[in-house]
Amino acid sequence: MKGLRTASRLLLPVLVVAAGVGVHRALVATAPHVERREGRASPGVPVEIWRAEVGSYDVAVEASGTVVAARQVVVQPELQARVVWQNPRLVPGAVVRAGEPLVRLDARDVRTQLVVHSAQLEQSRLTAETERSRRLVAERELARLGEGFSATPEGRALALREPHLRAAEAQIRAAEAGIQQARTTLSRTLLVAPFDALVLERNVDVGQLVGPTSRLATLVGTEHYWVQVSVPVDQLGAIAIPGIGGQTEGAPAHVVHRSGSVRVERTGRVLRLLGSLDPAGRMARLLVEIDDPLGLRRSDGGLPLLLGAFVHVRIAAGRLESVVRVPRAFVHDDDTVRRVGPGDRLEQVRLDVVWRDADAVYARAGLRAGDRVVASPLSDVAPGMPLRVVGEVTSSGARSTSGPVQSEAVRTPPGSAS
Repeated sequence: MKGLRTASRLLLPVLVVAAGVGVHRALVATAPHVERREGRASPGVPVEIWRAEVGSYDVAVEASGTVVAARQVVVQPELQARVVWQNPRLVPGAVVRAGEPLVRLDARDVRTQLVVHSAQLEQSRLTAETERSRRLVAERELARLGEGFSATPEGRALALREPHLRAAEAQIRAAEAGIQQARTTLSRTLLVAPFDALVLERNVDVGQLVGPTSRLATLVGTEHYWVQVSVPVDQLGAIAIPGIGGQTEGAPAHVVHRSGSVRVERTGRVLRLLGSLDPAGRMARLLVEIDDPLGLRRSDGGLPLLLGAFVHVRIAAGRLESVVRVPRAFVHDDDTVRRVGPGDRLEQVRLDVVWRDADAVYARAGLRAGDRVVASPLSDVAPGMPLRVVGEVTSSGARSTSGPVQSEAVRTPPGSAS
């Protein structure tokens, strides 16, 4: 009995192991069989792509600056007098036209001087006519005396009253100069606008006694404003600047002022290259002339461009031919992009960048038309890693397809490798 019990204890583990092996074999035998397909690649990292396009693009230099006056004058009288009239339009913010009267000064004293000098002129002319008549009489008297009259040249001139005639003629010239001076002074009693101008300040009223040091008003020309901008020195060669490289006309510029929802746009032109670098950023400084800043010649009645406004300036820099415009979001360090190469493998391509702006770079080499540029961010980058194209985006980042794009349908043009 005891031996039977001992044998049972020894056989029980063996039976359990044998039962486990049988169950395992049964499970393996009944498991579904998956056939391995030859040539099936791993799924790869899902990415969206952007397709490169070769084209021609107008490029521009982006800059900014503050609007200042191109012409500014302070109206000051040239004589001391009292203000007797003032143009009602001479108020800050008003626009006056060239030649429009602004202020009239008391001219009574000047008119009196004009009358006095006119009377002196008439008296001098009468004196001169009298001396000419006396000279004719003296010449006849000398002719009667004949050769028996002897006198020095000075005595003969005195006998003919030549000094008296010269004095009378000098008085005529003095009177005429006095009249001209009085008329000039009279014209200075009326102050007019020297050009089409915006009244910036007014410091005068009727009844005020003013003099040559009085500042009556400050006027700013309305035909043009200026804005000084700083641009990289290496971009100067692409900008047409008058007086440099045989250029006679400056590059066109587009000037924009934004303030909240307000947007004011004007056109302009590069006027000059200033003779020194910006001390802050060591950049070249250009002077841009803005046409019709107040919009006086515009028919839409838009808002004016105000002095002191901070504006964005876009200066035309020519046209690039046969280049690829790559959005900056797709460009990585050292001007490289990630491209989906043959076999949907990742390639790193360096661009030959010929121009840059705030939104894109322009490459002459490195990409060709139709190349698939990776638009998705990748956490791990290894050349040759498998990719799976799931969508396509435009340059603005919008998807150009409604659904996923299969990688088999996206083919790389021959010779797309750089």
